[in-house]
Amino acid sequence: MKTLTALIRREYLEHRGAFLYAPTLILVVLLIITASGVAFGRFQLDERMALLPALKVFEFGTLALSALWALYLMAALFFYYADAFSADLRNNAMLFWKSMPVSDFGILASKMLAGLSLFPLLILAAMLLTALIVFGGTSLSALTLGIPVPSLFAYLSSLVQIGSFVVVGVALALLWYAPFFAWVGLLSTLFRRWSIPLAFLIPGLAGLAENLLFRNAGPDGGYLLSYLRHRLQFGDNRMEFGEGFLTAGPFAAGPMLGRLVASIDWAQFAGGLIVAALLVLAASAYRRRSVAA
Repeated sequence: MKTLTALIRREYLEHRGAFLYAPTLILVVLLIITASGVAFGRFQLDERMALLPALKVFEFGTLALSALWALYLMAALFFYYADAFSADLRNNAMLFWKSMPVSDFGILASKMLAGLSLFPLLILAAMLLTALIVFGGTSLSALTLGIPVPSLFAYLSSLVQIGSFVVVGVALALLWYAPFFAWVGLLSTLFRRWSIPLAFLIPGLAGLAENLLFRNAGPDGGYLLSYLRHRLQFGDNRMEFGEGFLTAGPFAAGPMLGRLVASIDWAQFAGGLIVAALLVLAASAYRRRSVAA
């Protein structure tokens, strides 16, 4: 356990720029924009938004910014895995870790675990701080415009509901996309920095070859690309999440999570985790042989 903790801490120290420093800078900029907007009266609400309670404006802002943070997390993790699996190959660091009682699979598994646990927690902390900024901006704007300000309990209750939905949704999304992260990680082990374009080029060329060899023999675009399009879609894109905050009452996480869970293909979910484990195992086997050679 101490070894795993040390490995994850190493990942944090080597990649904290994308998951700690950059989010902190974004939060500072967001705070400055919000403070200046409230101070100088730059936030103008149209007639429809002015009719909404301040709590609904808070919920909308928090959910919208949480979605942007989730997109940032997915993009940052993609680039993290495209680098982390081969980062210690550029110097003698790998030889140092090879001297420790840690297998190659253990090292790469710690990288996968760091990307699926520690780094998302840092981004979730940024989401929480963003909600506090939205709370401050919403309350001050409501006071300025003469709109009734909800109680602190109402804000906290809404934040708990939104936070529950975001945490569970992000956790499920990370596990759903785990095979894609492991895929770019494997390519990183094989081709290092070329892993990013190859992560898209290899499936694209394979799909093109399928369409050329088996023209009109399957679904539009071929079986491979059709499957990848389906696999890249998390949940049901027909879900109207706007219903969650446009209702008369406060945002309720339970019904939204129920719809999200029901929309997930759980067979694909479990199969993806197995594929991710196999890809990490293949990457570790290549690392072991490359160092031995």
